[in-house]
Amino acid sequence: MADINRIISLIDKYLESTGQYRVEANEISIYLDKNGALRHAGNGLPFRKLLRAGKIPNAEQPGGKGTSWYITHSNNKRGQTTTLEIRRRQTVTPKIPSAIALTNGLAPVADSDSEILILGTLPGKVSLQTQQYYANRGNQFWAIVSRIFNDTLPVIYEDRIRLLKRHHIALWDVLKSANRDSSLDSDISNPIANDISEFVSQHPKLHTIGLNGKAASDYFMAYVDSSKLPKSIRVITLPSSSSTNTHHSLDAKTGLWKQIIKS
Repeated sequence: MADINRIISLIDKYLESTGQYRVEANEISIYLDKNGALRHAGNGLPFRKLLRAGKIPNAEQPGGKGTSWYITHSNNKRGQTTTLEIRRRQTVTPKIPSAIALTNGLAPVADSDSEILILGTLPGKVSLQTQQYYANRGNQFWAIVSRIFNDTLPVIYEDRIRLLKRHHIALWDVLKSANRDSSLDSDISNPIANDISEFVSQHPKLHTIGLNGKAASDYFMAYVDSSKLPKSIRVITLPSSSSTNTHHSLDAKTGLWKQIIKS
C-alpha cells in the first residue's frame, strides 16, 4: 500500500528544491519511483490512480477531464492566485512602455521527425544578437544535451543544431515577444505567447514538451491553452539550464533531464 504521507512530503520537497509552483504528474511519478515511494509503471498509472481517488492534495486538471494533472505544494490554498495570473489580468489591455523596446523571439528549430520540444521563456540578449539558441556561455543547455546523449559538444552552432535533430529534439520559446530591457525573465512585461498548439499540430511525431525552468513553466500555464494539445502530449517542467539555477549542479540537472527526455 502506498504511503500517502511520504508521497505528499516528497512532492513538497521536489517543488521546494526546484523552485516550481506546480509539477506535472508524470514528472513527479518518475521522481517518486526514484525515491522508492511509488513505482512508475504504465506511464505513471499508479500515481494517476491516487490522483483520481483524491488522495493527493492540490491536484487538478486545468485542461479538463482527460488532460494532464498538475500538483502544487500541499500548503498552498485552493484558488491561490499566482503572480503570473495577476500579471495576465493586468495586461489584457497592455500599455507598452515607450522606453523599453519590444523583444521578438527566434524562429523554432525543428523538422518533421521532431519528437521532443524544449521551450524556453524568451531568448536573452546574446542569443538575439547571434540569432542562436542558448548562446550565453553561462547557460548549461548545450552541455546538458551533449551529456545526455554522450556526444561530443560541437563548437559550431549549425553542428549543434544537427546534434539536436539527430536526437529528434526541437527548440522554441513559450513567448513570441515581450517588452524587456534586460535578459532577465523577471523584467518581462506585455508578453505574447507563441502558438504552441499549432506547432504541435504541424509536428505529429511530438510526444513531449519540456519547459526549461520555472519561468517557462509559469508562462506556459498562464498563456497557453493546454486543452488544445493532443492528450498524448506530455508537458514536463525541467530544471532551468541557466547557471543562475543553483538548486542543482550540472550533473544533477543532466540526470533529471535525462530521466524525463529518455523516459
